[in-house]
Amino acid sequence: MDTTYLPTKNNYIKLQKSLKITKQGQELLERKRLILTKELEKYVHKVEALQNKIFDEMEEGKVLIQTANIDIGIDNLTNISNGVKEDEYIDIKDLTIFGTEIPSAVHKKEIVKRNYGFYNTTNMVDEAILKFNEIQEGLIDLAILENTVFRLKRAIEKVQKRSNALENIVIPENEKIIKNIGEELEEREREEFARLKVVKKRIM
Repeated sequence: MDTTYLPTKNNYIKLQKSLKITKQGQELLERKRLILTKELEKYVHKVEALQNKIFDEMEEGKVLIQTANIDIGIDNLTNISNGVKEDEYIDIKDLTIFGTEIPSAVHKKEIVKRNYGFYNTTNMVDEAILKFNEIQEGLIDLAILENTVFRLKRAIEKVQKRSNALENIVIPENEKIIKNIGEELEEREREEFARLKVVKKRIM
């Protein structure tokens, strides 16, 4: 039998202490939510800025590719692009923001090496390759930022649900139980006081 909610002074004191701890926990959850929300806003701004930057770079890259295509021909440009080495130097690690793990990429940048000769190429080919290397770096950063935004949003939702459950369900229920136990204890004290008065009169 659960005796936690029996109307005793001991239970009354225990429940009051428990309620105090629960309220402190709810306040901490709200602080955590606010901190994560501020972090989220920062990352959202970073995502927007980087998206715009990559869009502009892609437009520049298109122009460079078109010019290079005109300069050396589509077949030569295709051969050069097919010889580009696949990037295998991306290492993903997790960092922690207030208990929430977010990804961080370590990308070992290599000096761009020519996989083609100078014959039948122009400086536009070099510029196009350099530009798309920049775009690659930006896309890696963007993927990390977008993943971070996703994880922060999910963490905020979880914290919000827990905070709401404590604020709207657990705390009000405990307050109600404590109030009922307090009222019952007061009633018992009044009855005991009245009984003692009666006993005292009889003795006198």
